[in-house]
Amino acid sequence: MKKQFSFFHLFLLYVATVCMSTVAQAQILTSSPYSRYGLGELNLPTFAAPSAMGGSFIAYHLDSTTTPVFINQANPAGLSGLRFATLELGGQAQFTKISNIGTSLNKRNANFSYASLGFPLGKAGGAAFGIMPYSSVGYKINSTEDVPNIGTLNYQFDGEGGLNKAFVAIGQKPFRKQLIRFLRSSLRDTLVKYEKTARYKRIRLGKELLSELSLGASGAYLFGTINQTTRVIYPGSITYFNSKRERSVQVNDFIFSVGLQTHFTIDSARYHGRDTLKQGKRVLMKEKVKIGFGFFAGIPSGVMARQNNIIYTYALNDVGGETPKDTILNSQNVRGSIQLPLEMGFGLSLKKGERLNVLVDAATTNWSAYKSFGESSSSFQNSYRVSAGLNYMPNALAFNSYLKRVQYRLGVGYTNGYLDLKNTPVANLYVTAGLGLPVGLGRASDRAVVNITAQFGKLGTTSNNLLQEQYARIILGFTFNNRWFIRPKYD
Repeated sequence: MKKQFSFFHLFLLYVATVCMSTVAQAQILTSSPYSRYGLGELNLPTFAAPSAMGGSFIAYHLDSTTTPVFINQANPAGLSGLRFATLELGGQAQFTKISNIGTSLNKRNANFSYASLGFPLGKAGGAAFGIMPYSSVGYKINSTEDVPNIGTLNYQFDGEGGLNKAFVAIGQKPFRKQLIRFLRSSLRDTLVKYEKTARYKRIRLGKELLSELSLGASGAYLFGTINQTTRVIYPGSITYFNSKRERSVQVNDFIFSVGLQTHFTIDSARYHGRDTLKQGKRVLMKEKVKIGFGFFAGIPSGVMARQNNIIYTYALNDVGGETPKDTILNSQNVRGSIQLPLEMGFGLSLKKGERLNVLVDAATTNWSAYKSFGESSSSFQNSYRVSAGLNYMPNALAFNSYLKRVQYRLGVGYTNGYLDLKNTPVANLYVTAGLGLPVGLGRASDRAVVNITAQFGKLGTTSNNLLQEQYARIILGFTFNNRWFIRPKYD
């Protein structure tokens, strides 16, 4: 009997390939002045759905067969819950107001953000591959300084580019039959027979946590170029030439991450109603509660990079063009490495039936260990992130009520940031909200969701003559679920 492979499957593969190629070639843009530092502004590690829950992802594990399934590539352990072939596509637009004391300006950016294709591996595993931005650089900064005996100096800082990552991730439950084996064992029968309730509960919980243990690993290829230019201009001076530094860094190397998740189910509770015959006894709950735990670690590594540097002096001609004078430094194709830090975090999830999913994350990154071509920066500090969010869907099977099948999401997050400028952390506080809008017929073998996420936040501060960014980010994502290789009932 042949397995069915529809035209829709080929269409998904074609769309994924085209979109991934587009992302790889597209310029990821930002307007943040803080993207001047390090590798630039770090992009969101998650797709549209978890981004609406404050960006919480460490314990985000979907194993439902009745609700749409999303790809959690940020913690590869979550991929073991994939039960459908899943395609995720997304883009974002950002509106930013950059302010200091007395002045402000508005910026807008839009780009295609990610593409990923995931699929189940057997009954207890899943894998995904795709491409998404890792960091973005895009800034134009002008400042002046009055220097005695010289006059007014103008400084101009320009930067563009960024890094992308193409990833492959896999998640698996290697011990998934441990609970079933215990429930069918003679040990279980003995414990029940002799009413060893406490020991039975301990062993059962341990076997359940082991059966639900998901292990994941991810490898990503970082690639891209960051171009930065610095000018020092002496307006109207005939004594000094202007100076210019052009620096580009090209990265091509691999990074890796690992993760794990597990959970246990509470399906009964002690009765506290009016029926005296049931008082103190355990009764089945209408909706089971799953409590889950997650761990994630980005492995520290030195990624290979090449750097070009040229510093020269120049004069402005009559039409404003640059006339080079003396070359001070010219170093090309210098090989080195960029040391990326250890990132790790823990997550907690609480899922009630198929309606409510609550996530909490706490993570830290050792950015003080960051080095670029052997040089560390005093502007970098260890950062931490805390976030929380929820996903609520009234009734996944209410096909006569569209609003009950919509997923409603809320979240909040805070990070102190990895930059410490003038003894002032560049922190980021944000709130999120989103909707998961089902489209199509919603059949078990063919589901699609339009995910809309809004994030509102404040980055930085105007204290100590720094800049503050107030931003609104809109993320639009598309999720397609489909069963592949279905055995038809009839030839």
